[in-house]
Amino acid sequence: MSRIGNKYLSSFVATHEQQGEYIKKMLDYSDGETAILDPCCGEGAILSFLAEDNEQVVTYGVEIEKRRAEAAIAVLDHVMEAPIESMVISNDAFGMCLLNPPYDFSMKTADEDAERKEYTELKRATKYLMPGGLLIYIIPAYRYADTKIARFLATHFFEMSVGRFTDEDYADYKQVVFFGKKKRGTIKQFSEDIYNVFLKFEDEDFAHNLKDLATLSNERSYSIPHCNGEVSTFYTRLESKDVFIDSIKSNKQFKAFIERTKPKTIDHTSLKPILPLAQGQIALLLASGAINGVLGKGSNLHVVQGLENVSKIITEENTEHSTITKVRMKREVSVKIITPAGLVKKLI
Repeated sequence: MSRIGNKYLSSFVATHEQQGEYIKKMLDYSDGETAILDPCCGEGAILSFLAEDNEQVVTYGVEIEKRRAEAAIAVLDHVMEAPIESMVISNDAFGMCLLNPPYDFSMKTADEDAERKEYTELKRATKYLMPGGLLIYIIPAYRYADTKIARFLATHFFEMSVGRFTDEDYADYKQVVFFGKKKRGTIKQFSEDIYNVFLKFEDEDFAHNLKDLATLSNERSYSIPHCNGEVSTFYTRLESKDVFIDSIKSNKQFKAFIERTKPKTIDHTSLKPILPLAQGQIALLLASGAINGVLGKGSNLHVVQGLENVSKIITEENTEHSTITKVRMKREVSVKIITPAGLVKKLI
């Protein structure tokens, strides 16, 4: 498998069901209809669970891997099988965004260095979230100490809280869940105090001593703001190959090409030369084997085989001072014919 294939398969980390139950307990959908998004939805199980039993919640997911996308389509309202980088999605459109991004680097390009996916997807998902909308951000604890992530969270969100996974699941990836509402306005004030708190997450003991989700879910709840459940813009710039296949099959030129390239059966016995052949030309064709085979029909049916025998003729010519040896090639034509009566004739 390619390195790219390995990256998107191995970096997928599904959110544990038990942790999903604690998260769901903190969500309040009483404001009315809303849309929620998971831009790295995997099989869609957690997002579907968070919206379960609530007809006013419309779920949206994006997943790059085909098998997982097919599973997500079965449980979510809207799913695109595509890389999130190719998606065109309305900004400020979703009441909630669940973000569990790959714990890896983005692909490096010729013009820029590779950036961590946790930070890249955080910036992208925040654009889709409406002001006052809730971000649920799940990454390993130490990644919150990244200066870019810490500064972004301390600038763009308010009413923040964090809780680590409970002990049965925390040891796997040491994941911590961030809850925060997106600030309104274009100019957002940076909080240095909150920034400094996030920097402490580099200390493993500090992260482990955080409240776990079971405790946090009994203390905090978040109201998901009302928004239009049908998001106006949600598509990928990459066309589905199925669309091209149907278009190609219905194309007139492609159909004509198929007809022209079909294998054709040729009846050699009915072929006639474009121009009459002289006897010498026929002899050459027979001698070279070009027209070996069955000729004629019925009582005139013959099997013909032509053969050219090549031999060397060596001659010597004596002169006053020396003997000159000359070599020339002698070509003889032999044609064998089998008549309908089984008689073999040899023409020389």
